[in-house]
Amino acid sequence: MASLKFPYEIKTVTEEEDKVIKKYYKDYVKPFIRVGPSGHISMAGYGDDAAAIYNLEVRPDDVWVTSYSRSGTTWIQELVWLVSNNLDFETARSVSIVKRFAYIEYPTQKPEIREDGHGATFEDFRTLPNVTSPRYVKSHLPLSLLPPKLLDTAKVFYIARDPRDVAVSHFFAHKLFRYFDDNVQFKEFWDLFRKDLILHTPIFPHVKEAWDKRENPNLMFLFYEEMQNDLRAVIDRVCKFLNKEYTDEQKQQLAEYLNFNNMKKKPMIETKQEDKEITFFRKGKSGNWVQYFDEEMTKQAEEFMEKNLKETDMRFPEVGSK
Repeated sequence: MASLKFPYEIKTVTEEEDKVIKKYYKDYVKPFIRVGPSGHISMAGYGDDAAAIYNLEVRPDDVWVTSYSRSGTTWIQELVWLVSNNLDFETARSVSIVKRFAYIEYPTQKPEIREDGHGATFEDFRTLPNVTSPRYVKSHLPLSLLPPKLLDTAKVFYIARDPRDVAVSHFFAHKLFRYFDDNVQFKEFWDLFRKDLILHTPIFPHVKEAWDKRENPNLMFLFYEEMQNDLRAVIDRVCKFLNKEYTDEQKQQLAEYLNFNNMKKKPMIETKQEDKEITFFRKGKSGNWVQYFDEEMTKQAEEFMEKNLKETDMRFPEVGSK
């Protein structure tokens, strides 16, 4: 089968942008790149393999989980895998999610001279063709950069989260994975985030692209805040989407397993960090961003949200008090 040409422009960031980015992201030799019309920020390695990822063969029994990074991906992965696998809690407890899902673009997200040791995946785009069906696939790439037949072929989940909470979670993840030095402050990170100078940014085109496809029968669009407000209702939707039936008692058992405090106990990655803020699962609370934004940053965030939401009917749900 002939390979499709990768349809989007890939260009290096400006010299000034690269200088700013590399002030924070250490040990990177090649210039960072922007991909496609939204200027999705990535490492140079992605440019080398963008076409290979775009041309991955999708199988009808694949299940894909996609998101902007730090939007609740692991939470929905666990839910989706358990619903798909007859609530096999024993395997879910004993086999890490990084073994059960292939994180396809992960090899393109590593610096050239640093060995990453946090074990983000066992399978990726290079090995995915050899993985036995049914395959479970994770990606933080926008839908437009994934195989064009994806939504025509497989079941796809997309989870979105309030960008202000994403920014906070993304900041601590950068510390956890040692992308940034410990002395970098959140205010610096926020400035880079809103100026689209952080890996995976810009966030709004990423989310809106999926939102615009939410009526596709093979796509289930979810908000992180929905899972916090009513996890049982989300479980019902996921079961229906995957054509799975369980009793109320089984669904309640699943909800208890997916309780955020229980999820925090699961060993996701190895890290030597002792700071309680710097963990893979942090607080799991929407609206927690207010604890990290000063008055000036709060105003910037309001302007950031208003500017990017004015041409869409998408709104991030508020989280109730329960």
